[in-house]
Amino acid sequence: MDLNSWLQSIAQRRWPILPNTLVELRQACARNSDLIDFTDLANLVLSDPFLLFDLLRVVGGSRALQRNESMPTVEQVMMLVGLEPVVTRFAALTPLEATPGRLHPSVVEDVEMWLAHGRVAAVIIKDWLSLAGEHKVEDSYIAALIYNLPACFYLLYNNHTSKRPLLQEVAENFNTDYPKLLEKFVWNIPLPLGLLHVLSTDGGPNKRKQLLRLAVATANGLTQGTWRAQWQVGIQAAARLIGVSYEEAYRIVPYAALNVARNPRALPYCYPARELLMLPGVYAKAEMQPVAAHDAAGLFEETLKDAVRYLATELKLGRVLFLHYDTDKHCLKLRYQVGLPEAHVLRSTAVGLEPGSFFALLTSKSQSFHAQAHARAQLAASYPDRFFHQIDGGEFAVMPLFRGHQLIGVFYIDQGSSGAAIEAAIYIRFKELVMRLAPQD
Repeated sequence: MDLNSWLQSIAQRRWPILPNTLVELRQACARNSDLIDFTDLANLVLSDPFLLFDLLRVVGGSRALQRNESMPTVEQVMMLVGLEPVVTRFAALTPLEATPGRLHPSVVEDVEMWLAHGRVAAVIIKDWLSLAGEHKVEDSYIAALIYNLPACFYLLYNNHTSKRPLLQEVAENFNTDYPKLLEKFVWNIPLPLGLLHVLSTDGGPNKRKQLLRLAVATANGLTQGTWRAQWQVGIQAAARLIGVSYEEAYRIVPYAALNVARNPRALPYCYPARELLMLPGVYAKAEMQPVAAHDAAGLFEETLKDAVRYLATELKLGRVLFLHYDTDKHCLKLRYQVGLPEAHVLRSTAVGLEPGSFFALLTSKSQSFHAQAHARAQLAASYPDRFFHQIDGGEFAVMPLFRGHQLIGVFYIDQGSSGAAIEAAIYIRFKELVMRLAPQD
């Protein structure tokens, strides 16, 4: 396939995003529109280059942006498109996952690794420009995130991993220089043409363009070892452009790698930090292999069961439910319970998390809710949740359980058909138990 046809085929498809990003995105978009924060949503978009790509292509064909060749910030893009269209568009996204016979797990791992190096490059260019006294950095930051994307699409199309520097392989395959390929990528998708101010090879070199390429080369070069003279020369060149010492320019690199590793969208986001620790020698790609160890997931499930039993027996609660969050269907499903009749509808019915629903609001952040008996009817009238019509009773308490920012499920307690009150001391012990259950990654 020739380059133009290949780029056109990329432009004609919607592409998946990283699974962990999709989970957080669904939770963010499930909130009431008044509670969706553009800044938080923008940071989520910037954490996953595939999600950034999906958003930027919406405005890439804008005549206004093409006329002045401006590069809007991610928040400006969302404001231009509008919150409701953005949420609707994001709702159709799918996760990047291995598929037998079509997409090998090692290819998915490689793609995630190159996305991670793009994230590292973005942090490096942002901090290098700050050292140089330039504080308008978003165009370079976005350009760094986009830089490796054509190479990632190349891996997905060919369903194989690369045995040599990936960008070099892509360029040779299409018989062109990678920067030229990247320019055509921006034009053909199209993406905002403001990106070409820092990506284009035309118009001669300037400090921002040179620093961007050095930042990308520094981040991508981690895969082959930081002891190589060629890698160190790149940082020396950046230091001269910025007007600082080698040490000052270098210290940004481990900071960037650790920053990405501490906020991983996928396991390979930790690889750049690991590559910094590689000792001199023949380069051999490290691969993650599953290790037979203790079953952490199984242990956690047993802990959840014990928690449900404890609430029922020790705190003398008539009904205890744990509703597990189904990430694929974006809903809550009953997993463990005490006090629910055998034929109860909740055993086979999911609890929806539609925008504006009670449970969508509840699970938008870590919080608890204690409702008096009279409040149940008010909630049933105010919110569309069928849950309040499916389960009888009076006073109740609920609290979501999170792993970091990722929803695991929701605990619900009441006194069953007796409708008795939940004492304040019992409610406090309930909250403390759920908080202690939250896994610490």
